Parts: sequence; structure tokens; C-alpha cells
Amino acid sequence: MNSVLYSKISESDLDEVIVENGIELSYSYHFSPVPKFRFVLLDAYDLSLLGRKEPSEKYYQSLKIIQEHNRNENLNHPPGHAGMERRFVQFNGGFSKAQLEWLDKVLTFSDNNLERVTVISHLPIHPHSTDPVCLAWNYDEVLSILHSHRSVVCFMAGHDHDGGYFLDECGVHHLTFEGVIETPPDSDAFGTVYVYEDRMILKGKGRVSDRVLLYP
Repeated sequence: MNSVLYSKISESDLDEVIVENGIELSYSYHFSPVPKFRFVLLDAYDLSLLGRKEPSEKYYQSLKIIQEHNRNENLNHPPGHAGMERRFVQFNGGFSKAQLEWLDKVLTFSDNNLERVTVISHLPIHPHSTDPVCLAWNYDEVLSILHSHRSVVCFMAGHDHDGGYFLDECGVHHLTFEGVIETPPDSDAFGTVYVYEDRMILKGKGRVSDRVLLYP
């Protein structure tokens, strides 16, 4: 049976999001640990050549996207030597239309309920918070959705082992955490985030810096 199932926008702590054709899952969910705060976790490899195989519809869609921008035989080699096109590599991915529509619905719910939302994804979505080669393929579509909702206060990501940070024009903090995989044996790379009514405070360890993230 061909079907698409969306998570119900409710107060439930954990909602599976998208099931396409009964097979291809998008592992996105949201939860509210306390009133007025919500965390949304996105599947940055919803569209990807990693974990997708023929005859998957999303595999063919992902292959088409990357081949339109990357002509290299080895698709892990970025196209060109600089610029935003370098993000079109096999070790990156993107967000499907269905997942973006679901995100928009969740954030609308949070807007209406005056919640503070932190969005989390493996791949960064702001060009100033990471090296362009680590950006999600359709980062601009996610940014557009986030900027259309007043509830979003922070976007947390990984993938770029050097880390990064940027406060955008809408007051959203883009925090890319340093990778422990490239951290010297005598150091660390982790942190603890403390959430308050008007801010979040990151207490970093080793390569991760302390930060105060004021809400817009």
C-alpha cells in the first residue's frame, strides 16, 4: 500500500514522522521536556546516497541532485575549489519536501504556543557556521523555514570537525560542535547546555568554547 504518514502535532514526547511506501523512513522527531521548550531533530540524510540503495525512489532523487552539480567520477570529491557548490558531495545529504513540510507544521505549533525551539541536525545549514563543503544540500530551504517562525532560537549541528558559530540576522544561533574524532588524545571536545527562560548557556570542555546564547 502506498501511503505517507505524518506525526501528529501534539504534546506527545516522541513522534515518528514520515513513512513513504511503507519502507523509506525519515528519522525526524520532536519532544518537549518541559512546558514552553521544544527540541526538533531532523534527518539530514533523508535525501542521500548513504543508506539508500536502488531501487529506492529517494536514492534516484539524491543521485539526480548530486550529479546536476558534481561531475567528478568520485562523488566525494567536491566540485570546484571554492564556493557553495562544494556542498554537493556524497558524504552530505539533504531534507525531503515531506520532511520540510512537517518541520513547518511543528514550528507553527510552537509559534502558536509561545515555545522556544532548538532544531538539531547532523549537517549545518548556515554558510557562516561551517565550511561550505559540510553544508546540507538544500540548506537554504531549511533556513527559509526557520526564519519564518519566531519560535526558533538555536540550530545545533556537527559534521564539520573544526566547529563553528554564527548569530544570523533573525537572532538564531547556529552552533556547530567540534568533532572529538580530530581532537588530540590529551584534550576533549564536548559540552553541557543549560537551558533557561531567556537564554542557553554552553559550558564547553577542551576544544568546545563556552557560550551564552540569548534568545531573540
